[in-house]
Amino acid sequence: MKSLTFAAGAAAMIVPVTSANSAVFTYGGPLSRLCYEAAASQDDRTSELEGCTRSLDEEPLTSVERAATLVNRGIIEMARNENSAADADFDAALVLNSKLPDAWLNKGFLRIRQGDGRSALPLLQQGIDRKPDRQALAIFARGVAYEEMGQYRSAYADLRLAHQLEPDWSLPSEYLSHYRVVSR
Repeated sequence: MKSLTFAAGAAAMIVPVTSANSAVFTYGGPLSRLCYEAAASQDDRTSELEGCTRSLDEEPLTSVERAATLVNRGIIEMARNENSAADADFDAALVLNSKLPDAWLNKGFLRIRQGDGRSALPLLQQGIDRKPDRQALAIFARGVAYEEMGQYRSAYADLRLAHQLEPDWSLPSEYLSHYRVVSR
């Protein structure tokens, strides 16, 4: 059990990939829509990944749609533990649209999965600053990054805020249950 007094410790928690993605909806062609659906559902089958690649290669996507499809393909690659490919897709999406919060957030999620909260933090903050659709998910991930860095007060504050933003989402509550607040 972690406490804000740092009196006790617990094993580091990793954000499950199934709960830490931010798929980007696109109005592109049918393949890009299928790519979005696969990313949103964490469907990591090879056929889904190939569909994303086909969308990028064959459909006449706008730069916004292309960036979204790159993020979605990156999410599928991340689910397949193809971390270098995922990172490259997130980077390519940012080249096309540096204001896309989901590209920043997913780069941050990838760093958290790799146990590198310190490098995740600025990426997550870039995503938060760009007002993602699921602000609670972004704040939650930042809390996990703080936790990985041993900054428990900041982690606790972000986990509480994520819970307040989406009270029906159970993951922040699960993480908060590992903390205890001790009055001094």
